[in-house]
Amino acid sequence: MSSSRGQGGSLTSHSKELVSISYMYAICAQTGLNLSDPVIDNDGVDTTLRGKGYHGYTWSKPKVDIQLKCTRFKRKNIDFKTRTLSFNLKKINYDELTDTEYPSILIVNTVPTEQDNWIVQNNHSLGLRYNCYWYSLMGNKPLSKQSRTLKIPLSQRLTPEAVLWLMEQAAHKRVIENTGGVYV
Repeated sequence: MSSSRGQGGSLTSHSKELVSISYMYAICAQTGLNLSDPVIDNDGVDTTLRGKGYHGYTWSKPKVDIQLKCTRFKRKNIDFKTRTLSFNLKKINYDELTDTEYPSILIVNTVPTEQDNWIVQNNHSLGLRYNCYWYSLMGNKPLSKQSRTLKIPLSQRLTPEAVLWLMEQAAHKRVIENTGGVYV
């Protein structure tokens, strides 16, 4: 973990958490979904996406547990041929996401290298840079080594459409599978 600090004195790692959860709140504001954050993150859940009113589904109040990670964007982590983002995930985090009892996903937020560039603001808007991408490990076997580099499709950008699809999968109590950004 980095010990660098932002201008206000907070650790950069804490600021990464804030910008990642802000992205999630913005998506929820647009879709009408809710987030609930655990008081203590001791089981790999940073936040939980919640819906309600899914009548006629297996779960009328579906939820998806989310593990948030934030990384500074590096061109070497993007494979432009396969259109994937490489992200190294530790065994403990990986294994927590393989459970199929409750839906859970990894969300990786990429931000510019310089903290001052994470948020852009003008007289008309405020925006977060760059993007979040989601990835499912549900049903995978736990790791036998200390970490694994995931190849996250850039097409699995976290959008309102993606989040609503994820909630529908949870409402049907389906294992969430990586779709490559196709939501049918």
